[in-house]
Amino acid sequence: MMRRITTSAGILAAAGVLTLSMATSASAAHGDLRNSTWHIVNPSGCVVVPLEDNRFHVYNSTNEYALAYQNITCTGPVIDVIPPGGRSAEGPIAVLGRAVWVD
Repeated sequence: MMRRITTSAGILAAAGVLTLSMATSASAAHGDLRNSTWHIVNPSGCVVVPLEDNRFHVYNSTNEYALAYQNITCTGPVIDVIPPGGRSAEGPIAVLGRAVWVD
């Protein structure tokens, strides 16, 4: 009987952990991503960034890091990491960037 209770408690605990981790990963960042021509509030996942004067500019006003990618599918190497309250880098990155990933 004690073994059944312990097993049941373990299963319930594992289910609780999985539920919490799934809820956390599905939540959006709080704040916005923007440049002078567009903005998105509480972004989540891959966000395609419209170029501004043929340049990639992103201001990250969220509470999460934004990872910049060269392609619009947010795959391949990360070309820039934009911290909360920061902006994308200048130089070659401003020519290459096309999308950002925000958790």
